[in-house]
Amino acid sequence: MKLISKIGAIFLGLMMFAVFFLVGVSITQTAPKILLVTTGINNWEYKPLSQTVIYYSNGQEMDRMGYKRVYSQDFPEFMKQAVVAVEDKRFYSHAGLDTKGIGRAIYTNLKAGRKAEGGSTITQQLARTLFLSQQKTYTRKVKEVFYATALEEKYSKEAILNMYLNEIYMGRGCSGMACAASSYFGKDVDSLSKAEMTMLVGILQSPEYYSPDRNMEGVKQRQSVVVDVLVQQGLLTGEEGETIKQEPLRIKEFETNQTVHPYFMAYLTSKMEQEIGAQQLYRGGLKIYTTIDKRMQEAAERAVKNQARSLASRGINAKDIALVSIDPTSGAIRALVGGVDFSKNQNNMAVLPRQPGSAIKPLYYAAAMDEDLIMPDTVLNNKVRDFGGYRPKNYGSSPDKVTVRDALVHSYNVASVEVLNKLGTDKAIKYLDNYGITTVDPDKDNHLALGLGGMTKGISPIQMAAAYGAFANRGEVYDYYPVDKILTDEGDVVYIGRSRPQRAISSNSALLIDDILQDVVRYGTGTTARIALTSGGKTGTTTDSRDLWYMGYTRELVTAVWAGNSDGTPVTGYGTYGGTVAGPVWRNYMNSLYNSGVFSEKPEPREEAPPEETPEETPEEEEPTETEPTTPDENTEPGGENQENPSTPEQPVEPPDVQPPDTQPVQPGTVTTQ
Repeated sequence: MKLISKIGAIFLGLMMFAVFFLVGVSITQTAPKILLVTTGINNWEYKPLSQTVIYYSNGQEMDRMGYKRVYSQDFPEFMKQAVVAVEDKRFYSHAGLDTKGIGRAIYTNLKAGRKAEGGSTITQQLARTLFLSQQKTYTRKVKEVFYATALEEKYSKEAILNMYLNEIYMGRGCSGMACAASSYFGKDVDSLSKAEMTMLVGILQSPEYYSPDRNMEGVKQRQSVVVDVLVQQGLLTGEEGETIKQEPLRIKEFETNQTVHPYFMAYLTSKMEQEIGAQQLYRGGLKIYTTIDKRMQEAAERAVKNQARSLASRGINAKDIALVSIDPTSGAIRALVGGVDFSKNQNNMAVLPRQPGSAIKPLYYAAAMDEDLIMPDTVLNNKVRDFGGYRPKNYGSSPDKVTVRDALVHSYNVASVEVLNKLGTDKAIKYLDNYGITTVDPDKDNHLALGLGGMTKGISPIQMAAAYGAFANRGEVYDYYPVDKILTDEGDVVYIGRSRPQRAISSNSALLIDDILQDVVRYGTGTTARIALTSGGKTGTTTDSRDLWYMGYTRELVTAVWAGNSDGTPVTGYGTYGGTVAGPVWRNYMNSLYNSGVFSEKPEPREEAPPEETPEETPEEEEPTETEPTTPDENTEPGGENQENPSTPEQPVEPPDVQPPDTQPVQPGTVTTQ
């Protein structure tokens, strides 16, 4: 029965395919001038597009993306003849639609019980490339017919063929035969031999499959098919054909483009695909003005790489470090680094959720203040006890009674869970939503372990940075965005990326938490992150040091730093805490920016008030290992953090599901699948 149903579905689909095409044929035979207007082709003029240019926030060019193009006014006659012979032998006799070819394709497909043959003409392929996606739907096929008919109504056959040869995707990120000639052979298209031209004509059917870089045997086989077709049509003699088949093809080595900021570019392309669509994004001709500050981005990448080397030299196996900086007054992303080495790990940890540990605490402390449940001097019960079956612990000796300020400054777990218990998990989850955090599961995360960062999915560094913007911006948060605007070559606006503020907490609550988080840096768990400017911060460390966090901010910049391993394996070595691993990244990054004159804010003298004893930082979610401590590296300074197991299983980080664009361009610094 399943087989019969499957055959029936295939037959129905193929019949619908046939009906759609017959409708298209009928319309195109009776109304080409109407289609010229309805498709907009009457007001459209072909213009070869340049690559899309990506800019920093200061207008300086950052990178390029999309197809590489080498525009040609004309192509060798033999190449044109070969393309027509192989791709659309009735090109000069049809009006955009080859009804004989369609009929043959329908018959072949029905006979095979699947789509085994296509009937698209050169004009249809051009219409698809210029105006439509590569999505294989019946609706798109009908639109393809309409656009093809309109193109035929407006342009001559030679003009259409010229556009086709300039626009067809040829692999290696190339659009058009002229670009392909340069990329594969290092020649002008007019200088190609017939053997080289037949190779290019062969691979245009499927440039990713017939790639000289991966499948030279397939390329030669396909070239042989092309040559045989040309011999059959009298464009080559049999002797010429055999000579061409025997001629060696000297393929130029593929020179890949390396982007300067691969993790940001991966995020940017994914985001813009969603916003404006892959077709418009990858065809080129756009000017994308990002929010990225060149100085901040470069400083962030240096800080990440330097810390990675330092950790490796100290035997600490935190292989991945991410950093995201956001302007708290706008939501503009100023720097984004998703890892240490993109060539080795494409997991963009800047945008993937991880367990936040104690870094989540200020978010619900502020919520509790908003609800008038606590104030900085409110005394909390910090004695280890049950909360309805949940029993958090403090590490080592800790006072039974602490103020809210001390509880947050020293990251005491039991007191923090008391704050969440006062607030209620339902309200806490609503506030997290107000902060812009979208990865909270209202059902699965509705427990007191949330108070120590125990979540099903976790929170990404980029969302954490945006949420902490509330403390730097008097309670208001912005949706983060990577692009200020996108323009066409003509200056038309395609996209505006700015966001509007949303109130997450009251201004008073934000100011109170800000004051406490400044004390975290002055004498609490964040002392390793002290800088010249007034700043607030919070550390976080999860089970087995799987996730190491430092959240730091000034009035001008909020930054999230995460360190760990993208596969979720524990970080091992001495001093593997948020304050000692992630904190120095932030400090070095911010000091570099300060020394470069990036900030308008000036340092203000501030009286230090250290406690009698600086506590040692320990993991939130588990008691520390019994390994005897060694002399700390000169780059590490003791912090102070209590952490506890939230009894929520660690979730593995899956690689991002990034699909190649419909049109399959090569992205800078990435493989062809983006």
